Amino acid sequence: MKIGGRVRNGGTWFTHLIFSFTLLAVVLIGLVGSYLYVQANRLMVDEIARDSKQRLMTSSDFVENTLLQKYENSIRNRAVSTLSLENQSMLNYLLDSEWEGNTSRILAFRKDLEIFKLTNEGVYKISTYFEKGNYIIDNSQFYSKLDNSPDASFLKTSVTPALNRWTYRTLSDEEEVLTYAIALPYGALSKTSTGTMYIDVSLEYINKMISSTMSSPMEKLYAFDEKGSPIIHTGSNVEEGLKTAKQWLESAGNNKEIHYNKRDKYVLSFKNDQTSNNQWKYVLIRPMNSFVSSSKQLKSQIFVSCILVLLIGLLFAYLISKRVYVPMKKLVNNVRSFYHPGTVNYSQNEFAIIGSTISKLGQKIETLESKAKVNDLKNLVLGAGVGSDYYDYLPLQCHYMTSYIRITKGDCEEFRAFYEQHAAYSFYKFISLNTQEAALIYFSELNKDHEELELLLLKELELIKNVLPEQLHFGAALGSKVQAPEEIPFSYQNALHAYRYRFIYGSEAIARYSNIPLNDVTPHLFSFDLYKNALKAGNDVTMNRFMDDFQRVMEKGDVQLETVELGLLQLVTVLYQTIIELDLQQIVSPSSLFDEFKKETLAETLDSIRDLSAQITAYIQESGNHAHTEIIHKLKIFIDDNIQEDLSLNKLSEVASLAPSYISTLFGTVMNESFTEYVTRVRLEKAADLLREKKQLSVAEISAQVGYRNPQYFHNKFKTRYGVTPVQYRNAGNANHSNHSSA
Repeated sequence: MKIGGRVRNGGTWFTHLIFSFTLLAVVLIGLVGSYLYVQANRLMVDEIARDSKQRLMTSSDFVENTLLQKYENSIRNRAVSTLSLENQSMLNYLLDSEWEGNTSRILAFRKDLEIFKLTNEGVYKISTYFEKGNYIIDNSQFYSKLDNSPDASFLKTSVTPALNRWTYRTLSDEEEVLTYAIALPYGALSKTSTGTMYIDVSLEYINKMISSTMSSPMEKLYAFDEKGSPIIHTGSNVEEGLKTAKQWLESAGNNKEIHYNKRDKYVLSFKNDQTSNNQWKYVLIRPMNSFVSSSKQLKSQIFVSCILVLLIGLLFAYLISKRVYVPMKKLVNNVRSFYHPGTVNYSQNEFAIIGSTISKLGQKIETLESKAKVNDLKNLVLGAGVGSDYYDYLPLQCHYMTSYIRITKGDCEEFRAFYEQHAAYSFYKFISLNTQEAALIYFSELNKDHEELELLLLKELELIKNVLPEQLHFGAALGSKVQAPEEIPFSYQNALHAYRYRFIYGSEAIARYSNIPLNDVTPHLFSFDLYKNALKAGNDVTMNRFMDDFQRVMEKGDVQLETVELGLLQLVTVLYQTIIELDLQQIVSPSSLFDEFKKETLAETLDSIRDLSAQITAYIQESGNHAHTEIIHKLKIFIDDNIQEDLSLNKLSEVASLAPSYISTLFGTVMNESFTEYVTRVRLEKAADLLREKKQLSVAEISAQVGYRNPQYFHNKFKTRYGVTPVQYRNAGNANHSNHSSA
């Protein structure tokens, strides 16, 4: 059958139809567009109000409850040790003492404040005023009198109103800061306090941090105190924005939360938080062009929708005008496009061509159904199609076991071809997951022993591995045995879990899930302090001995992977701490330390850790001797000046900010005698001098002056060193003096 003919007067009718529908479309578009535009403007007003109010709430909350709260918590934590008078902290002691005789404690406390400043970014200065001694200690200076401090006027006139709230002030060096002060002891009232601790935070830093939270550089945030004085400001053109904000605060409308300025095209948001300790007022100025509102998107959608309606109308008019022939002609052309070149029979009519095409589509559907079965198996393994019917392509009444295959060299299709050619065990389904991964579903009779099947499949995979060509390599893992197709995903997941043990055994190992429960789960207790001290002392021999022991235990192969990972995590954590304590970030950045050790296998990971450890010990050996000597020299002076006090490694740890075990190691290295030997020697030598020179002092008094609280213990130590008792030593000295006088 041949379809032909023309549409008479089609051009005129087509033109009239298009014109009529175009006019109708314009009218409809005008009505709908006007309505939507009004809705878009209303949406824009509501959205700007919500967004601006939310932005101001977020910014003010960040200032008071995040940024400044961080410093408040830090200084409270410093002062909380004064909460109880029975607490024998250094701060409590200094609050109740004069500065005379406490020089060492003052120096230690000043260093403590310096560490606080360094560990709290943005802190310009932290100071403590001790009322009883009328002196001030800050992170860099000690003022024996209040009047010597540049903060004297602040402490005398302004500190009481400023307690537990932030106060703006300009320091003597013209630095603008926000100051937060608390009375000491912690929680005391200003009338009962015996001191004040206050922290100065750089206003420049605060403005910088707040600016980083702004969604646009054009936004300007201002904070004013209860007197209306500006405190915080962000953004560019500060003076211009500040002038606008002040005018708004001074106007009668400052009770409004939102103000729109249509002429200058900006939105001003206001917040007066009377509930906060600071009672600051916040003003946020945002230019209109900083808003990316959904109303703009809606306006764009209105325009696009109108164009689409017009185009659809024109297309509809065109289709109606052409009636039936044009669609039929297009249908036949589309049908012919299904044929490959050279196979079209032009003698057939349109209906015969459509019939042939439908037959060919049926064949394609059958091919797609076959491919769908393969995809169903893939979904089954991955657990995405457990509810499907697998009776057509999986045997029933069997046990199933899944193997995970990872192609490390070559691709999956090459491995499939080789496996199907050389596999001896023929009861399986091969599923390609992607170019590098595959799964094998093995099935066996119900009476087949599980262990026997597993050993058979293990032997099969080992055989395939041994005969593989050079261009193919793989690793594998056997999952658990299951009794139904619906349980195959669990077997596959177990195989994936077992394959993780390649980290211990190697990337091309063949692992078994059944071996995992047999592995030891007890973590091995390593002496990580030995490793840490070896790094700090630059002792590569001890470091390598520790790494050898660690690697031997981890590579035994009879421990669970989680146990190995835990041991590695502990080892890397110790190395992380050591790098920070020794300030060796120039060797490796601690932030990327864990990424550095995420190697493919345990051996590669340990080699990487060992290499970095060797770099550290080498660095310590090359550059550490001078630093060690300087540290021990300072500690030696401290010991000599405080020989009468109770001295311990923990005490020296506080002075040098180093671990006690590390100080012990350094002492032996630099002084060629242990800490205990040195302290004993210095004390007894000083006692001998006092016995000779201070005849008026008793042995018990000398014992106390050299740090021995037990005179009998001092008596035994002295006799052990000098071979005589303290009294005999003094008498012998007197006799020698008399002999010299007679001569």
